[in-house]
Amino acid sequence: MANAGPDPATRVDAWLSGAWTLAALAAASEGRPLSREHGRLLAAAGCAEPDGDGWRLLPAYRALLAGPAGPSAFPRRVARQLGQAADAAAGRDGHEEEDDAALLAEGVASGERMGAFLDLLGERVPGFGDLLEEDGLRFLDVGTGVGAIAAAVLDRVPGSSAVGLDVEPRALRLAERHLAGRGLGDRVELRLLDVADLSERGVYDLAWFPLAALAPGAVERALPRVRDALRPGARLLTATVLRDDPAGDVREAVVRWRMSLSRITPWGPGETARELTAAGYRDVRCVETPERALTLVTARAP
Repeated sequence: MANAGPDPATRVDAWLSGAWTLAALAAASEGRPLSREHGRLLAAAGCAEPDGDGWRLLPAYRALLAGPAGPSAFPRRVARQLGQAADAAAGRDGHEEEDDAALLAEGVASGERMGAFLDLLGERVPGFGDLLEEDGLRFLDVGTGVGAIAAAVLDRVPGSSAVGLDVEPRALRLAERHLAGRGLGDRVELRLLDVADLSERGVYDLAWFPLAALAPGAVERALPRVRDALRPGARLLTATVLRDDPAGDVREAVVRWRMSLSRITPWGPGETARELTAAGYRDVRCVETPERALTLVTARAP
């Protein structure tokens, strides 16, 4: 007879213990001392080791908590997701607004990743490297947030300029401050505008389109607008953290459910490519990144 595995109650207890372990790891950030019980929990999870009379995190976990966005980013991320999970469990449509420091930290981390992604695309996609060498390149940053992605493009392409769109006045205020601090304020025009209302035609060489920030209906309305705003042959760039064949993958199922709760477009690379083609884009390419769960997708305007 086949082994049926743990009974449901045992599995649920293991899942709950996992949530508490994640909280314990987040609570160990910023060099906070580990109490005896705290250290024992993290040691049991394989994250800590004895240190004299106490405990210390293993080097790999210290590096994870430090991260490129600073030591406070990891606990904020964990707290936000655990809070969202608690809202979902209670049937609440919770939406906790992040403070300015959290938004800036996350934006800066996204900008740093974009710089690496541009280099990767320059290596993997024919013609993309030449695009990044174009004098006077015009960049469209949809959902600009704090402006860090636009800043990454401007840093990478001397002589370039950008237009950043967002529907949140608060985000644009933060972007203005962030860009000014980096000496880029005069190269970025910030607009309080829904991308679905964009009316320009043939003026941009490259556009960033954030699937992870837009609902499916908004994406369907916006893709033709961005296509028309690009010059013939110019490129759109987007990304997805989903896969095309998620059957049996708990992580994938969690991400898709979270997206549905947040009304975010749940397209994997293949579906993104099909939808871009249907919207009139051509030469669609999917590029895997060193981040296991993230795929870049780029396409040309006709």
